[in-house]
Amino acid sequence: MIVGSGLLARSFADAYSQRDDVCIYAAGVSNSACKSSDEFARERQRLADALRTAHHVGVFVYFGTCSVADPDAQDMSYVQHKLAMEGLVQAHPQGLVIRLPQVAGKAFNTHNLLNYLYARISRSECFELWSKAKRNIIDVGDVAAIANYLIADKTVRNTTINVANTVNYSMQDIVHAMERAVGKQALFDAAERGHEYPINVERIIPMLVKAGVVFDSTYLDKVIGKYYGMAT
Repeated sequence: MIVGSGLLARSFADAYSQRDDVCIYAAGVSNSACKSSDEFARERQRLADALRTAHHVGVFVYFGTCSVADPDAQDMSYVQHKLAMEGLVQAHPQGLVIRLPQVAGKAFNTHNLLNYLYARISRSECFELWSKAKRNIIDVGDVAAIANYLIADKTVRNTTINVANTVNYSMQDIVHAMERAVGKQALFDAAERGHEYPINVERIIPMLVKAGVVFDSTYLDKVIGKYYGMAT
């Protein structure tokens, strides 16, 4: 069963929408800048209801955020909320929390980093670039490919696993990749802000070859070109 209708939900729908032994919870607050207690309360209630309904499943998958390790984000209401939701899922006998970085895909969430950069660059609008920040980018298709192995492994339960790229990219590199995809030069003011924070991906390394996921030197350009290139 699938809970949700967004980017992640669509990516898992073909494999799991008709299965009653797996619950993919891919719903909730998508704006990391959200501070609305009402929005957070609604997600908490919806998640609690889903956990009760799916008490029998072999695995209940919830998507957290790798931003919990970001020094710039740890005090954000959104991050604190996501941690609280992880706690609910970890209480499920078959709960599995998959933490994700920036996910690339065909989505309409304007708060997504890549969508934000695409909008600004394609419209020749100036934006602030945090020159010291690095971000982790992964294709939603690769998220699903790796997660499939975690879901199939019955020993991977009641745990939290990062599903992310093995490489963090500087914001300058991400912007340059978007420039190449869009075919326009970015207009930005550089600010000496941001951090690079580590994301431990040791748990998924053995699965990458089997999942057909290759994080090579061309990965960033391939992913951004796939979803934002002029021919798409």
